[in-house]
Amino acid sequence: MKKKVTELIVCLLSVICFLTACHTPQSEKLADGTYQADVTLTGGSGRATVDSPAAITVKDGKIYATIVWSSPYYDYMMVEDETCYNEAEAGENSTFTIPIEKLPCEISVIADTTAMSVPHEIEYTLSFALKETDFSELTKTGQWDLSYATQYRVEQYGEYDLITMADDSRFLLVPENVPVPEHVPEDVVVLKQPLDHTYLVSSSVMDMIREIGALSDIRLTGVKESDWYIEKAAAAMEDGRMLYAGKYNEPDYELILKEGCNFALENTMIGHNPEVKEKLESLGIPVMVERSSYEEHPLGRLEWIRLYGLLYGKEQEADAFYEEQLKKIEPIMEKEDTGRTVAFFYITANGAVNVRKPNDYIAQMIGLAGGTYVLNDRLSAEENALSTMNMQMEDFYAAAKDADILIYNSTIEGELYSVDELLAKSTLFSDFKAVKEGNVYCTGSNFFQESTGTCDFIEDLHKVLVDETDDNYRFLKHVR
Repeated sequence: MKKKVTELIVCLLSVICFLTACHTPQSEKLADGTYQADVTLTGGSGRATVDSPAAITVKDGKIYATIVWSSPYYDYMMVEDETCYNEAEAGENSTFTIPIEKLPCEISVIADTTAMSVPHEIEYTLSFALKETDFSELTKTGQWDLSYATQYRVEQYGEYDLITMADDSRFLLVPENVPVPEHVPEDVVVLKQPLDHTYLVSSSVMDMIREIGALSDIRLTGVKESDWYIEKAAAAMEDGRMLYAGKYNEPDYELILKEGCNFALENTMIGHNPEVKEKLESLGIPVMVERSSYEEHPLGRLEWIRLYGLLYGKEQEADAFYEEQLKKIEPIMEKEDTGRTVAFFYITANGAVNVRKPNDYIAQMIGLAGGTYVLNDRLSAEENALSTMNMQMEDFYAAAKDADILIYNSTIEGELYSVDELLAKSTLFSDFKAVKEGNVYCTGSNFFQESTGTCDFIEDLHKVLVDETDDNYRFLKHVR
């Protein structure tokens, strides 16, 4: 019964939102900014014309139109009780900035012309309608040159950006003060900025949002406060600036609608529950599935911060951070291989060893740092979305007992605080070269959520590989 009542409430809220949108006058939707409107002039002798489209300016909720006549001889215009004077330089066609109440509209004006022997006031009617842009008429003006990312591309069409994912899903990003084009294809999702009431489900994205200063645009999250390792995200939830709206497969639709959600950013896990994506879209909420986990290169994952910068109007901040990270890591990438091997793993609750596949980004980060992932030649790079697999302890022993360095992934089963804790998981570890030589490390619990730290992790790895034992790591801890 409770479920049916909730569904009814969600349905009623969605209907109210739809009806409100349909009956909102066009002018009330206009945020402060500049627009264009088609203008039709009638009245007078029919010889005079005005430029169309006309520039429209919205400031503090008030609308103004710039009228440019086909003649330099108009010296003033009267709009109701307001007199507007010619703003053009001598010899230029007469130009006026006049107030209008709304768009579309039709207004009566009086314009005074000095073209005759004596000045004459002439009555005209001006009809305004926001200029419509047809999607099919958009012209490509540029395209992003991405360094490593392959799972998205951005093409520029004047003021619009067309985002295309590797799965061929497409999104048209429309700036706040720009109208949505007409006849947008059904397979193109319109994203109207600002995306300031986002439901963010992908936890790895939050750190990038924090880095570019767009945390205030995230109103709803799919991660509970107690599960965040990103302090600013946890703080935003604590003081109510961000609300928990259910995990990816069980969203709180009622809360999502109540909070005016205007964008949902999911990860690829939503593919297991396509009905959730369909429900959000049926409620008028555009959904983007971020695919950074499919990037083959670690720096490709990091380059997704540029896309988030575009979505949230923080392009400069995102580009600056990304370029800074590339410059920081280039000296390490240019160094010769250290010849040392690394095993990255954790022990599951049932005693199996969970390892990364050879084509995984962790294995690649080990390579970029100057090491070799110990399982590169032991496992096949299976063609599926999973980046990990389980091995029996005996098989892992045979493959990794001579590895120079062991790194325990603490994000799943908890951190290691001593080598004895590792030995308690399996006595076979006592025969491992890295255990005997004291080269056992573990990650912190923050490792996967702090996605902006890709280059810092590579730096940590490089320090370990070249025996820089100052323990000044961001993500690694020396286990003794």
